Amino acid sequence: MLISSDNSILCITSSIYAFHVLLMETKVDIRYIKMMIVGTTVIMLSLYSFLIDKDQTSFTALPIGRAARDTDADTDDDIRYNSGEEPTEDFSEKMKYRIQFTFEGRCVGISDENALEVSFCNPNVKQAFVYDKNSTLMFPEAGLCVGLKIDPSYETALGLVDCEKAIQLDLVNGTLAHTVNNSILCMSPLNASEPTPTRSPKLGATVSLTPCDERASAVELLEERSFLKDREALLLPYTPSRKCDFPACGANNRPPKVEFLPPEEIERCTDISDCVTVVVKTARRPLLVLRLAQSIQRTLNKNISMIVIDDGPYLHPPDIMAKIAQFPHINYIIGDQEDLGISEGRNMGVRLVKTKYFLSFDDDLIVSKKSKITTMLEMLDITDASLVGGKFEHDFAGFMEFANTRKGAPVLMYYPGSCTVESQELVSYPGCYRCDLTANGFMARTRDILDVGGWSKELKIKEHKDLFLRLKAAGKKVVYCEKFHIENESLGKGIEITGETKQRYDIGAYRKLRRRRQHRMYELFLNHWNVMKLIEHEKGDEDN
Repeated sequence: MLISSDNSILCITSSIYAFHVLLMETKVDIRYIKMMIVGTTVIMLSLYSFLIDKDQTSFTALPIGRAARDTDADTDDDIRYNSGEEPTEDFSEKMKYRIQFTFEGRCVGISDENALEVSFCNPNVKQAFVYDKNSTLMFPEAGLCVGLKIDPSYETALGLVDCEKAIQLDLVNGTLAHTVNNSILCMSPLNASEPTPTRSPKLGATVSLTPCDERASAVELLEERSFLKDREALLLPYTPSRKCDFPACGANNRPPKVEFLPPEEIERCTDISDCVTVVVKTARRPLLVLRLAQSIQRTLNKNISMIVIDDGPYLHPPDIMAKIAQFPHINYIIGDQEDLGISEGRNMGVRLVKTKYFLSFDDDLIVSKKSKITTMLEMLDITDASLVGGKFEHDFAGFMEFANTRKGAPVLMYYPGSCTVESQELVSYPGCYRCDLTANGFMARTRDILDVGGWSKELKIKEHKDLFLRLKAAGKKVVYCEKFHIENESLGKGIEITGETKQRYDIGAYRKLRRRRQHRMYELFLNHWNVMKLIEHEKGDEDN
């Protein structure tokens, strides 16, 4: 424990006073008392000086800026300015930032005529700006700055101009705002048909100054190095072809088939509770979590550690908190955000895992002997697979690949059921196949999930395919076992709700929230991978 210098003052003063009183009460010769008080004071002051130096050293050693904020709710690498904060000195150090429209995740790009336009956030294209201490945006590759571009169609269209003509764009409440004649205008993408801001801009749409719109004008500044790391899968080499000619095509290469480890490399887990942690992200549905915990205990005849991340910011009613307390093996964490999202919640949970493997479960799942959890563990122990997943009622498992449609549009193809059709079955494990995607009930190597960056944090839902695409791009091997059944039951089966809880606990609230943002999260997912849409059909069907 580190004692602060402020507390040490109180400690020292109290110690000297207590020592003085003790000596007086024992009636020791006053000369000795004075000598001992002086000596004690010198020692204490020396200790105080040491603590001051120690405190200063400790604070000096802390990282400066966002990296020092090691909070559960905000540990991402992207630098986001959504609160109107003044820019830090980092900007004057020529750090580069991409400007992303946050509602659907597209970026500010630059046309051949140096006009600002809506673009995919493409790590293969120069799109990053330097945001200096004067609140101007400079595009270093051209030595030009953002200003008003002469455009007969839009008087306030933005583009690259000589830096002497640059306009000031202040970060205000998550927007880039410019003040003109006491009016505040914001950088926004425009509708194709009329000069009004839109939250769903088309590629190539004009970027202009418009009256500020809460959604259409919302931006994030993504630090370039962190952005490139997050989009590594779009930087993989690929050979352009008629079938696929855009950045994500590099992720199409399938990892080799799953192999058994050499005997000398096998480290068998003898007790599942020492090797596996359960990670669950819930959205104010604690009773579903406890139902899942009970099903795990019945299946394994023991409790294994669980990390549960719940939305906040408030505690649940007392009767529910009492129920949670009956499960001491559950580390139940209620966040400080009302809507943390599945991706960031799971990332937080996995970062807390100390075991070699973890089980990722939705809160509305129920496991049984048919789930074959111990067999999942065995497979990870003796093969080079990164993840082993089971099956829900429907067969979600399948292969995925990026492609161009006949009209040239970049898309993601998803073929549910294709893993069993192509039948890359594992020797010694009938019904288990190499695959790209499994259901959202799986066991994985903790290190491998962390290595690919986990789930894309902006995806509060629609996150599932994103993780498996990251794994595929990184060459991680996924196994799907069609006989490992996991029950998906979210309608309250096995849950008793009575009294005050019945009035306050809405088991369907998450579904309502999910429906409201389906479209936006779908677009965020597509834009993250630089594709126009997801096409789901049987292998061998004609492309659209």
